[in-house]
Amino acid sequence: MAKQPSTELTSLALFKRDIRRIDRLDREEEIRLARRWRDHHDADAARTLVTANLYSVDAIAREYRHFGLPEMDLIQEGVLGLMHAIKRFDPDRGFRLVTYASWWIRASIHDYILRSWSIVKLGTNKLQRRIFAGLKKARNAIAAADGLDCDEVASEFGIDANQYQETANAYLKRDLSLDGDSDGAAVLEALPADTQSPDAAVEESDWLRHRSASLERAMQALSPRDRMIVRQRHLTDTPATLKELAEGFGVSIERVRQLESRAMKKLRKELSTSLCPA
Repeated sequence: MAKQPSTELTSLALFKRDIRRIDRLDREEEIRLARRWRDHHDADAARTLVTANLYSVDAIAREYRHFGLPEMDLIQEGVLGLMHAIKRFDPDRGFRLVTYASWWIRASIHDYILRSWSIVKLGTNKLQRRIFAGLKKARNAIAAADGLDCDEVASEFGIDANQYQETANAYLKRDLSLDGDSDGAAVLEALPADTQSPDAAVEESDWLRHRSASLERAMQALSPRDRMIVRQRHLTDTPATLKELAEGFGVSIERVRQLESRAMKKLRKELSTSLCPA
């Protein structure tokens, strides 16, 4: 008998299915709920704002799938960014929540990507420089929207805080005149596409091949035991625990921790030489 295909949905598929069923908020309802949260800390109002804007988290998280991290993890980090945005959002500043929240979502996802590179944490290759640049852009936009820390940001452009905030707010309020729909959905059209440009795809592919080859060469500088520890702890879909490795090698958990620390230090040194030659 032919095997029937599984109809079980993954958590990612379930999430995408559920957000399609959520009604969007119009501007008036969004302002009302945002004020209830700001003025009265109404948890139900905040929950509704989060739920109604999950579609924007999904759209933004799709842009970062090419980094090789689980999309559901990217979404979860984006939701944390959305929650921070709602906590600080001022509905009386004139722009939609999705406009403001998109910067918080990106900043949260950028932070997660940087934290998740357990092997290469150099911050000097092209890919990481692009992420740092995006993170800085997101932080600047948040500063403009909040009206906080504008002096420091404005000084980078040789202007004062008032000039910077006036210019930035004019950009953030574009959805007031450009949105054809009252629900603000058209704002997402201004976000980067969820696919890479051909140039970016080639650059990313070349970098990944180079990093993979460099990692394999660097691994050869480790002892067989150290290589096994690194592979089991950092290069598998289901990392081994320190306890599991300790039992396998017949040593203490602390000894495995020391071996891992030593191996990772040596590996990063080898990678630093390979990826960023003098």
